Amino acid sequence: MLMLILRFAIVLSGTLLGFFMGKGYLPTTEGAVLGAGVGCMAGLLFIYVVQKVLEFNLRTLVGALIGVTMGLILSYLIIDITEIRFPITGARTLFNVFVGLCFGYLGGILGVRVAESVEFSRVGRDRLPLAWGGNNKILDTSAVIDGRIAEVVETGFLEGTIIIPQFVLKELQHIADSHDPLKRSRGRRGLDVLKRLQEGKGVKVKVSSQDFPKIQEVDEKLIALAKRMKAKIITTDYNLNKVASLQEIEVLNVNELSSALRPVVLPGEEMEVFILRQGKEPQQGVGYMDDGTMIVVENGRSYIGKKMKIEVTSLLQTPSGRMIFGRVREDSRGQAEREGVQKELKDRS
Repeated sequence: MLMLILRFAIVLSGTLLGFFMGKGYLPTTEGAVLGAGVGCMAGLLFIYVVQKVLEFNLRTLVGALIGVTMGLILSYLIIDITEIRFPITGARTLFNVFVGLCFGYLGGILGVRVAESVEFSRVGRDRLPLAWGGNNKILDTSAVIDGRIAEVVETGFLEGTIIIPQFVLKELQHIADSHDPLKRSRGRRGLDVLKRLQEGKGVKVKVSSQDFPKIQEVDEKLIALAKRMKAKIITTDYNLNKVASLQEIEVLNVNELSSALRPVVLPGEEMEVFILRQGKEPQQGVGYMDDGTMIVVENGRSYIGKKMKIEVTSLLQTPSGRMIFGRVREDSRGQAEREGVQKELKDRS
């Protein structure tokens, strides 16, 4: 609201200034109207230029300013050593302006190219503020609700600054206020995760108020913000991961991290598993590892509710995850049978 008032004040003051200047130079109604129109256009043009400048990151802007300055200095040197006789009065001034504009434009283009190609060192990036191309990571709504990012941060595997956009907070609040109990629970869990991140000591957590009013979708806003800040996106959303990667934005997918950290199990190895339920086949039993990996145990139905030693026979990688197949070891089977007999004798007595 304050920005709208300031914009209106700029346009109004420009219009009034043009009105009185036009009336002073041309003491007629047409002069005053023309001056007011020019002043209004100048105010609107100033606001437009400022909005466009804000879309650049600071590194590109500084590169452009340095390039323009160097171009103007070079044009001044060229003009100073050039001896050209012009046929009409005022041509010399136009020539100077033309040369200055050409070399200023050339310097600005080269400055932007150089600024975009030069990478700051890691230490330098970490000391830069937000939107200066620092070591920033933007947190997506899906990663917040998932919750595992808090544990990753607490282990110290992430460094830099985690950015929480204001529009992500609004989306979380909307989910937390939902009439659907499941959505409401997920939204509140996400807010708890954010509080846990802010209270932790692993990384810096900052809320960004930068927004893109013309963009409606949250995913598109995340991509636009990542481009502006030269930041990475932390997410569990498969589609956002693909779209951001296509636009050359680096993505840290928590699901991919979880898959990469699963323990490696090879055929022939031994492991203990609690057989929880029956499998699809009549005699199969099913258990799970701590990370959720499904273990299918051959002839394990009779051992449901027991913790058995099994021998891994094969592995199967599916789009939804990994499955382990195994069979109960003979020594474990004999021990289970002895425990079963002892239990039965105890029940009879």
